[in-house]
Order: sequence, then C-alpha cells, then structure tokens
Amino acid sequence: MNTILQISILIISLFIVWRIYKQIQANPEMLSKENMGKSFTTMGILALILIGGVALMVLLLKH
Repeated sequence: MNTILQISILIISLFIVWRIYKQIQANPEMLSKENMGKSFTTMGILALILIGGVALMVLLLKH
C-alpha cells in the first residue's frame, strides 16, 4: 500500500475518533443505560429482519 495512502487513512481515522470523542463529551447521556437498551433492541430487530431476508434470498436462489 502506498505510504501517502496509509498516512491519509491514519489521519482520517484519527479525525473520526476525535469527532466521536467530542460528541460523547458534549452529550454524555447518549450512552445511558436506557438509550443503549433501546438501541440494542432496535438493532436486534433489524438484524433478525436482515437474517430472514438473506435466508429467503438463499432459498429463492436454490429453487
């Protein structure tokens, strides 16, 4: 991999981590137990829908 590309990826990654850190610092209740519970419930439902969709596509491709 090109050195300039590696440095660019490193800088972009550090910037993203810094922005996430600042966002959490400005809004600490974002990571509260209640909000995390709601988020995990939503993500779990979406994951089950995705798994079902992929299973349906596999079944359709086999027949």
